[in-house]
Amino acid sequence: MKILKKKSLILILLILIIMHINKSFLDIYTLLKFGPDIRMIKVYGDCEKESYGFINKIRKIHNQKLNIEILNENPNFTFNNSIWFIYINNNDFDKKKLILINNNNSLKYLHNNVYELTFKNKDYGYYKILQKEKNCFYLEKYD
Repeated sequence: MKILKKKSLILILLILIIMHINKSFLDIYTLLKFGPDIRMIKVYGDCEKESYGFINKIRKIHNQKLNIEILNENPNFTFNNSIWFIYINNNDFDKKKLILINNNNSLKYLHNNVYELTFKNKDYGYYKILQKEKNCFYLEKYD
């Protein structure tokens, strides 16, 4: 009986050590304390990395029904596109709106809040800034 208790105690300690090494307790705490939006912002950033926070704000504030093209300059983001955060199946893309993330260098000021957008050597035309936060921009095509 003593051997069985020792084996059980060792097994429990081993499980606790593995959970501690893998930060399982912190993960459980985070799941219980924070809602899904805050957890997504902690992982994917507000206006850095993949910028989930900024993209989600745009979707909620502007009640965007169509998909929006997202240009993300983050070299560490393997998809190089954050559209999967808010992509709506079977909906078209809004041809007049665009989100530019992690980039201040692609916009060139012209006049009267009109900017020329060149992203990765591709000319996108002229845009007005609808909303700006740090180095994230919600843009609308200027006619």
